[in-house]
Amino acid sequence: MTKAEILSKLNLEELIGTPFENMIDITKIKRGSSVYYERLKEFNTCYIIEGHIQHIVYTPDGGEFYRDLYEDEITGVNFCFSKKISQERFRLFDVDIVAKEDSKIAYLPLDKIMDLEFKGKSAVLKKLIMMGVEDHFKEFKYLLLKNVYSDEQFFIKHLEKCQTIDIGSTRIISEHLNINLRTLQRLLKNLQDQGIIERTGDKLSIKDPVKLGKYKEKFEK
Repeated sequence: MTKAEILSKLNLEELIGTPFENMIDITKIKRGSSVYYERLKEFNTCYIIEGHIQHIVYTPDGGEFYRDLYEDEITGVNFCFSKKISQERFRLFDVDIVAKEDSKIAYLPLDKIMDLEFKGKSAVLKKLIMMGVEDHFKEFKYLLLKNVYSDEQFFIKHLEKCQTIDIGSTRIISEHLNINLRTLQRLLKNLQDQGIIERTGDKLSIKDPVKLGKYKEKFEK
């Protein structure tokens, strides 16, 4: 994928042919590598060309929030601009990005756009604001569900939505859904013992929808 194709995918055609296009850095990242620290602790917006990366946010109270991103997804729009506006909001220990498998990503130094002059700049900035808002909404919606529902309810709702969860280990599922590992292990064992779910290789799926429906009744009491 070329740099121009990336900008087109992001609906930022106005940047094609500008100096910004040459600033885009396409890089292959090995599984387990920290994308963030590969960039010498400089956080740029990342567009995933192929592969799977995990964005980790460390909260002030010591918690961790995981978000998995795959091909054609982007992260870091808001961080990139907050770095430009306020150094206080951009603390090195707040975020990390780790490659969960061999991946190819494009670094987009969006903060540089503020210093460039080109036709359609205002339109680009409006689009980036909307991208940032949409990204925040996705995270907020996820966190809201986590706050409203217990870990057990949250997992059940996620399973019902996906029908089959194609994730390797319990630890990975725990990270993906931000559920305590031991809580998840107990929950999975309970659901499997009752014949509600089944695990086949790397897949978790609903085995008996009727039993699942009865199991959910306790949440309605």
